[in-house]
Amino acid sequence: MNDHQVIVIGAGPTGLTTACLLAAYGVPVLVLERNAAPLDIPRAIIADDEGMRTFQSFGLVGDYGPGAMPSEGARYYDDSGNCFAVTGTGTPAYGFPRRIYINQPDLETVLRRRAAELGVELRFSSEVTELEQREGDILVTVRDAEGGLHRIATQYVAACDGGRSPVRERLGIALQGSTYAQDWIVIDTRNDPDESRFTRFFCSDQRPGASIPAPNGGRRYEFMLLPGETHDEVLAPAMVRELVAPHRALDEADIIRKTIYTFHARIAERFREGRILLMGDAAHLTPPFAGQGMNAGLRDAANVAWKLAAVVRGGASPAILDSYFDERRDPAWAMIQLAVAMGDIIMPLGSAGRDFRQMLLERLAPFPAVRDYLMQMRFKPRPRHPRGLFLDLDDQPFEGAIVGEMIPQPMVEGPQGSIRLDEALGPGFALIAQDRAGAAALAACPDTTLAGLPLGRASLGFDAPAPAAAGVPALRVTETAVGRPLRTHRDQVLLVRPDRYAAAAFSPKALEAGLAAYARLLGS
Repeated sequence: MNDHQVIVIGAGPTGLTTACLLAAYGVPVLVLERNAAPLDIPRAIIADDEGMRTFQSFGLVGDYGPGAMPSEGARYYDDSGNCFAVTGTGTPAYGFPRRIYINQPDLETVLRRRAAELGVELRFSSEVTELEQREGDILVTVRDAEGGLHRIATQYVAACDGGRSPVRERLGIALQGSTYAQDWIVIDTRNDPDESRFTRFFCSDQRPGASIPAPNGGRRYEFMLLPGETHDEVLAPAMVRELVAPHRALDEADIIRKTIYTFHARIAERFREGRILLMGDAAHLTPPFAGQGMNAGLRDAANVAWKLAAVVRGGASPAILDSYFDERRDPAWAMIQLAVAMGDIIMPLGSAGRDFRQMLLERLAPFPAVRDYLMQMRFKPRPRHPRGLFLDLDDQPFEGAIVGEMIPQPMVEGPQGSIRLDEALGPGFALIAQDRAGAAALAACPDTTLAGLPLGRASLGFDAPAPAAAGVPALRVTETAVGRPLRTHRDQVLLVRPDRYAAAAFSPKALEAGLAAYARLLGS
């Protein structure tokens, strides 16, 4: 057996999260990072509720780094300074605020600490130079800080090595999509006088920009470069001060970082090559307008880790890894298109774009619900997979069925007190019942694992106490509005995957046969 059943390339948020998830399932993991030390510069600045739910699954709850703070939404301003649209905080459907402002170096410090606690081995100054796929494993060649070469055999490689992924380039996997014609300057600052906790978008037809809160009294400013402006010109201290001047006086000492970004809307033509899986920016690149770059990578980690764990632990067929592309490609591309749409509608450049936006707002004035749907970006795709490892995805008997979707995470009251639902379900798969027949079926079910991973269970009560059954935790849902989508399956037993997507729904009498059918789907 290999000492490390999975090697993760890249110690950014996607790589560290993948490693933590695998280690939590008992899979030995090695993380290889080509840099000599962690990058101490802010990059990602927003973690969303789905990403934080993933952190929760391996014991990271509430500790996202010093100063991390929930967002209070966004404001959109025109050239006259008028606020023409407001985005609120939204309903916390998955157990956490919709958005939290984070400092990426601090978050990565917390992730590295948790990875070490889970037994993950992390090696810096370790550049992967070759990947040789063999019949039963993959041989990874690594160059260390002294230039020495080492070869490590492993079962699978998770390539989380960034937008310029050397692994993707080595495999010859093309990126599809486009690159924005305009570059942007990003300026991270400290000691900012603006203490608001909402993002400000300056939807100018002259120079679009944004001001984003950052932890510990900081703020990020982003401005689009105009035609003819060079990188050196815009990065010059005088120009940086000029750009930020309408918002604050800026001393050189208050600048943490200033850099030029080129925004991409691109996705890999495939995410898997044999025993190698592309994840995060190596698989897809998104403009920043929707704040989804890092969070898309966290979704990849949640999708891949449990499948890899099931495969290497012998509980599932390697064929299930193909479902990673099937499940993540369309949702990832939808989020990329959402970011593109936000850029086009909210930040038009030129009078034509501005006039179109103004006309759109005026025409929608008699229809406030439609206007809010557009301007508050309520068309963000729900966490749902159009295909993949689900049973009867397109043949559910009840309207409003959530099979294929991420289940909500309300607060519940039970033997452990008031906790989030996932904490009661435990790691791995879970079965949820809501009536007496379902609770009795859970009590009679002898299975404690599925595909080699834990199989938890719980009985939920909404308007009445949870049905009791021997050995089945009875939980009262205290956030009934959040948990309401679960009520569609009140007469069924819901099978929930480790990434908290509803995998199937069975009648209580069909529970044993349903679990067997899902095990066959996984090749168990």
